[in-house]
Amino acid sequence: MAGWNAYIDNLMADGTCQDAAIVGYKDSPSVWAAVPGKTFVNITPAEVGVLVGKDRSSFFVNGLTLGGQKCSVIRDSLLQDGEFTMDLRTKSTALVLLMGKEGVHGGLINKKCYEMASHLRRSQY
Repeated sequence: MAGWNAYIDNLMADGTCQDAAIVGYKDSPSVWAAVPGKTFVNITPAEVGVLVGKDRSSFFVNGLTLGGQKCSVIRDSLLQDGEFTMDLRTKSTALVLLMGKEGVHGGLINKKCYEMASHLRRSQY
């Protein structure tokens, strides 16, 4: 899905992120676009399944793995309407994943991710 690369370029443009991906999770989970050579390009369908799965109890204790890299979950807002911290609602078809650079405030990354997720949602993704 070459058209998705423009979204990744936009997310990376200001230099606050070290990695970004847009991942489809309906039907056949796959990475639609990601930064070449970085972690998120290696996200597997099984990892996507964990992200969107119903068992959310182990996220905070065990974390999860994305592209083979262990990640911590700070907040999971899957079941809260209007939140895009983890935009994993079943009405959507895409996940927006960002990894901020060291020293960049998480709120800035969260805002950027929220804005992209909102745009994609308005575009029916």
